[in-house]
Amino acid sequence: MNGGTSRGRNARVLKGLSLLYLGLVVAALLLVHGESYRPPVSYVPLYLIFSVIFTEAVALLLLPTRQFGEGFCAVFYVLYAVFLAAAAFFTGGVSSELYVLFFPLILAPALHGSRRVGLLAQGAALVSYFLAMLPDTLEGVENTDRPALVFFRLAAFLLMGVFAFAAGGRSVAAGGEEGYAPDEDGSELLLGRVSGELEARRGVQVGVILVDPGRRVEDLNLLMQRVRARIGEPIMLGEGAVFGVVLGGVDDQTLESAARRALATASSLGAEETRAGGAIYPRDARSANDLLVAAGRALEAAFEIESPSAIVLAGRGIPGTGSSMGAAR
Repeated sequence: MNGGTSRGRNARVLKGLSLLYLGLVVAALLLVHGESYRPPVSYVPLYLIFSVIFTEAVALLLLPTRQFGEGFCAVFYVLYAVFLAAAAFFTGGVSSELYVLFFPLILAPALHGSRRVGLLAQGAALVSYFLAMLPDTLEGVENTDRPALVFFRLAAFLLMGVFAFAAGGRSVAAGGEEGYAPDEDGSELLLGRVSGELEARRGVQVGVILVDPGRRVEDLNLLMQRVRARIGEPIMLGEGAVFGVVLGGVDDQTLESAARRALATASSLGAEETRAGGAIYPRDARSANDLLVAAGRALEAAFEIESPSAIVLAGRGIPGTGSSMGAAR
């Protein structure tokens, strides 16, 4: 999946879940204060836990799209699981009705199209809930209702997770593994541009660079004008300021040079933490869709490099530094 699109998808899913939990936290507080709620509630620790969940949800809603890599999402899913389990523990343990808060957490990770994120998030939910219920379960060994209820809920979580993975797996298979999903944000236009270039330049290498100019671009329109004049026609992908450029008749050196010029242009307009990823047909891919996938993975890899700017080409890493950017300008 292209780097900007995958992070955009991650951001939409996790921000949507966070917005849902903001509403659910308020509803849960109203529920536990209602006269009909029977299990005992430890209000002070519950308030502290809900304040943490509320803060986590608000923070995720405010963060920029570029932050939402797979590892980042997995960490916050684990945090949600731990604090939701604590909320259930302090609102009655096995008798708590807040176990229903786990169902969105079980379903949401499958929407990322990443098995690693999904497995970690769902595993964290199961383990956290089990550990939170363990004291009550051990106390109720003689009374079979408590252990049976806990394991029934765990089984329900597990089955729901399998269902979510099955549904998510079909979506990934439809677009290829970790596939490129064209949509209204400019991805479809870029895919069409790549397909047209491959058709028009049979037997000639075609390259794609995906560029994330990072933060603080002073004038995005001016950046697009300069990229168009110096490199080629840029296509915005709708994920922050991420854009792609298709180039015909290129090799590694030419593609790297184009990426460096793009990052240098962004830096000249005040951009920080610039990243670029590139791939070449037919060496790195055999179709337009796969070429964008390869470029997207290269852009993702560029975010793993600790540097003010970085360029990664499919098949080899090329870290860009401030000094090399100066030379590019």
